[in-house]
Amino acid sequence: MITATTCSNLAEAELLHSLLVENGIEAFVLDDAFGGAIRLQVADEQAEEAQRILREAAAAEPEEEDEEEPADDPAGS
Repeated sequence: MITATTCSNLAEAELLHSLLVENGIEAFVLDDAFGGAIRLQVADEQAEEAQRILREAAAAEPEEEDEEEPADDPAGS
């Protein structure tokens, strides 16, 4: 097994886990009981594909956030 990514919270880890599973990657969330980083692990032979999926998701994320932000109305109307 190899760590595909680390997450700062369990919600993020579960979201990325779901993304990988939906794309046919068997993944496991390993939570550090001592408050360390949460690891998302995959089989060695699926690591490259998993990391590609995670990179694409990270690249798409800022665009989605920008679209959801309401436009500022400086006139206050």
